[in-house]
Amino acid sequence: MENVLQEINKKFISLPDEEVRRNNKILDSVLTTFVDKMKTKDPLFKAMFRRVFYGGSYYDGLRVGKPEEFDLDLLLDIPTYAQPVLMESNIPGFVHLQVKNFDGWMKQPEAKPGYANFKKLFDDKFFLSTKKVLAWMHGVIQITFNDFSPSSNGVYTFQNPTGTFKIKFSSSGPALTLHIAGAGVKMDVDFVTCFVFSGKMWPINGFKSNPFPSTKPEFFIVPKKPKAPENQPIPRYWRLSFQEQERALMEDKRTLKPTIKLLKKLRDNQQQSCIASYYIKTVLLHIMAQKEIDFWRKPLSHVFFVVLEEYKEFIKEGKIPYYWNKKNNLIGKVNAATLQNVSGKLTKIIKEVKNFPDKPEIIAKYLRKKWLHKKLWLLIINVYSDERII
Repeated sequence: MENVLQEINKKFISLPDEEVRRNNKILDSVLTTFVDKMKTKDPLFKAMFRRVFYGGSYYDGLRVGKPEEFDLDLLLDIPTYAQPVLMESNIPGFVHLQVKNFDGWMKQPEAKPGYANFKKLFDDKFFLSTKKVLAWMHGVIQITFNDFSPSSNGVYTFQNPTGTFKIKFSSSGPALTLHIAGAGVKMDVDFVTCFVFSGKMWPINGFKSNPFPSTKPEFFIVPKKPKAPENQPIPRYWRLSFQEQERALMEDKRTLKPTIKLLKKLRDNQQQSCIASYYIKTVLLHIMAQKEIDFWRKPLSHVFFVVLEEYKEFIKEGKIPYYWNKKNNLIGKVNAATLQNVSGKLTKIIKEVKNFPDKPEIIAKYLRKKWLHKKLWLLIINVYSDERII
């Protein structure tokens, strides 16, 4: 079973190295050109822009499928002189940001001319507004596109040393997505507007402390809307993001990432869309906190089934606490009957595998799509043959 899981992960789940290198080169070149143009088009963006954080499952090494979807966080900075204050909200994992010295900052020489439109990002009480920030960023991207050659249906032609590309953009939730095609590739790049803060502003009430205060001191807030109670000003809610710390926690654990990818593949093939990828990642963060480092050096087959059983228990209990603040149950809004169904399927799979430990084709059938059945079956036969010859 060890060899079968390794081969499935390698041949049907992991990303092709050649495609990864090619897409990375194209993405880096397009991104550099585009962000540089954004700086020339909007003085406020230029003044606040800090850096790009390459986020999401692709850069975490957890992506399942083709390397065609990318998450890039545009990290912006609120001037310290404006006295930004993060305030705990009534929804765990979400905060409000209010600047206490807006007028004082705007009187400073450093605020001119870059921050002339700073006020458009805030409401009348100087709370940072997700709605206003996203509208502003949408406008920045739109005027940046005006530098490229327009064609039809909102598609623009973009040229740089790596090739000629057709680009258009759309918006969904907190992301503004660039759809890029050309030079033999198609990719969707999500730009997420985030604000970055230093460790001294790390949230404390109910939150875990930063495990990497020296090497990863910063965290982000993201314009992700919660399901807020009635009569609450939803644009004031910002979701906390500790992506850099989560990535560091996952490093140097040999079987961790292959296990997460196998769980995601299992979820996809069992059509359990109610379990987001971040929920699976969060389960692994909890399990990591309870395991010694040596556990992740054990065979993938052992690690995968230990984790699978623990993952099933999270689903069965209807609770996946947010890793950084356990008050927030990530699956608290998922229908209980749906979770019961997912738990039941996982129980069935685990029982079947345990009853037939010498038949790796059992787990293989749950990790494949129907069109891959023949390929996987031949793979299992080949692996079995090699094992028996040895």
